[in-house]
Amino acid sequence: MYSVSVNDQRMHFSASHFLKSESEIENLHGHNYSIKIKLTGPLNNDGMVYDFREIKAKALTICKTLDHKVLLPDRSETIKVTKSDGFFEVLAGEKRYVFPEEDCVLIPTSATTAELLAKYIHENLNFPDEIEVKVCVSESESSIGCYKK
Repeated sequence: MYSVSVNDQRMHFSASHFLKSESEIENLHGHNYSIKIKLTGPLNNDGMVYDFREIKAKALTICKTLDHKVLLPDRSETIKVTKSDGFFEVLAGEKRYVFPEEDCVLIPTSATTAELLAKYIHENLNFPDEIEVKVCVSESESSIGCYKK
């Protein structure tokens, strides 16, 4: 099998989030996330697994939707998110946040961890089924979550 990896410096976004575990609710905080994508599969008629330019274009489109947003989980059992009159109200334990709708992205996951963000990005890249795709999302140089299918 052949593979290609893309780690373009433009494949990044800045966003805020928080996590709630059984014992703790993090403060709202932000990261400068970066994305790395690896595709493994057969070569096409042009001798490529997939065109680098197309991989980057797909990733950049997703990054633009997440950049400078508050990332909110849409399927959390511990964080309640409701929308009303152009605002999201977020309840997590004793904390209550209210954000303008245009400043947020609802992620269809139970949390906004790097691993689940990697899966969300993976699902939105839309590569052919015969190509194995691995997406990694870095919160920092040493904190990276990945998803592969």
